[in-house]
Amino acid sequence: MIYKPILLMIIFLAGELVIPSYAVTPEQNTPGESPFEHGFTDVKFLDAYFGTSGQKIEVEPGDKNVPFTVVMSNVGTEDIAGIKGLLSLPVGFSGATSGNGLIEADNTQTATSGSSFALTFFANLDNTVNIHDYSGTVKITYSRVRENGERSVFLDFNFKVTGKSVLNLKADNPFLQPASNNDVTVQISDSGTAPLNNLDIVLQNTQNTSTQTDTSNLQNVVIDQNHWRVGTVQAGLSSSFSFKVFVPQSLAGQTLHVPLAVSYFDGQGSQVTTTRMVDLIVGPASSTSLLKLSSPTYLLMGVMQNLTLGIENLAPSKISDISISITPNANGLKILQDNKWFIKEIGPLEKNNLEIPVFADSSIEGQAVDYDVNVQYTKEGSTVIEKQNFATYIRGVIDISIRDIGVAEIAGKQMIIGNVLNEGNIKAQFGQVTVTPVDNSNFKSSTQYIGDLDIDAPVPFNVPINSDTPLTGDQKVQVTLTWKDTILQQHTITEVYTVSFGTVQPQSNESFSQIQLVILLAIAAGIGGIIFKIKKSRGIQVEKKVMTDTS
Repeated sequence: MIYKPILLMIIFLAGELVIPSYAVTPEQNTPGESPFEHGFTDVKFLDAYFGTSGQKIEVEPGDKNVPFTVVMSNVGTEDIAGIKGLLSLPVGFSGATSGNGLIEADNTQTATSGSSFALTFFANLDNTVNIHDYSGTVKITYSRVRENGERSVFLDFNFKVTGKSVLNLKADNPFLQPASNNDVTVQISDSGTAPLNNLDIVLQNTQNTSTQTDTSNLQNVVIDQNHWRVGTVQAGLSSSFSFKVFVPQSLAGQTLHVPLAVSYFDGQGSQVTTTRMVDLIVGPASSTSLLKLSSPTYLLMGVMQNLTLGIENLAPSKISDISISITPNANGLKILQDNKWFIKEIGPLEKNNLEIPVFADSSIEGQAVDYDVNVQYTKEGSTVIEKQNFATYIRGVIDISIRDIGVAEIAGKQMIIGNVLNEGNIKAQFGQVTVTPVDNSNFKSSTQYIGDLDIDAPVPFNVPINSDTPLTGDQKVQVTLTWKDTILQQHTITEVYTVSFGTVQPQSNESFSQIQLVILLAIAAGIGGIIFKIKKSRGIQVEKKVMTDTS
């Protein structure tokens, strides 16, 4: 019977211990608890990609020993150290140094609270791997600073095998004809496994750089465009862009090197910028014609002028009764007389010139104009008919002068001032003025950039004089103005002027003279006092002597 009360007591006590743990409703959570589950750790995943820390790279199936970086952040309240990682990737990926499927890496540095850190693993990609997204897992082991023991966390992530983009550029037809406008098409192909995204190409003009002879020989060559937005070129496909290039007769038989700056975004989304050279081969001058034509490289727009056309007899015997007709293939260029000319004869290996009055209007500024030439002449009793062509580039007139050179003081600084006037019909670009001392003038050279020089609009400049002491009197200065035209050729004007910086007021001498005058007055007053005392003492002595004699 005694066992029954004891059994009831045990059941009662067990109920008191067990029931309260189940009796708390969601509305009666203890303070500090959340109704949501938290998986909070010290380490948070940020990114995973092929490449080293801060530098993503493209990879493709079959690549070996490529870096794979996992970027994380210490989001805890304590610094962590002893960071190690085990990387698990899908089938087709393996460690570069181990064959057990897990890839190891560690970070010997301490990751402070709130900072990011990275682990870089090295992996091999099998040829069976495809180009698309994959999933992986990394186990991070670390320890908190000022705490014993290790902690670990598993992080799942996605990554991408991007493939590799391979850029190739070449001209479809690299052969050009001299003294004419040529159509050029450049083909862009991607022989890789990843696309070239947002492809952008810019012609690099190196005519005014010191490395011009090493990289390009485009002097006097005119290309009508300098920027092409190609878009995206898919892997294994190609695209193209076109332009016109005018090659003067003097470049016959040469190879032109056209430098192009190419930028695009690769499979990782990183921008890639590179420079490629496209070679164009200029054919030889015509060897079948007995008459060689030579023309100027360019004509000016908006002015009356003569086109000087050279006609040279390449034969060892004379030619006679020469008839020449010229027809420009542009409505904006007019020949201001009949377009036919007659020459009685030209001796063997001799040359004659035709002066052809022409006018080019603004509609063809910046273009190359082709001319069709029909020639008929008599040689050794036979009539010969030839067809030739040549071209000239039409450029605007830039007529620059420097005016009103003088000296001014601005904000307490001596300045060489003046105006630059462009009396042409197109603006000049990238103007800058440099002032240089002449005849050992005591100041340093100084330059001011003044930008574009519009027509009929004086552009002022004020170049500061860099001198340790203010300049005075007349000084000789050299003023140099540089600018570039529409084809970015540089031009320079250099002139020497005599300018007056005036005279400095002798303020210090006046102060010195005033002080000197005060000193002299003081000395004179002192001398006068001494003389007065001497006279007074002598008067007293005389008076005493007189009084003595009287007694």
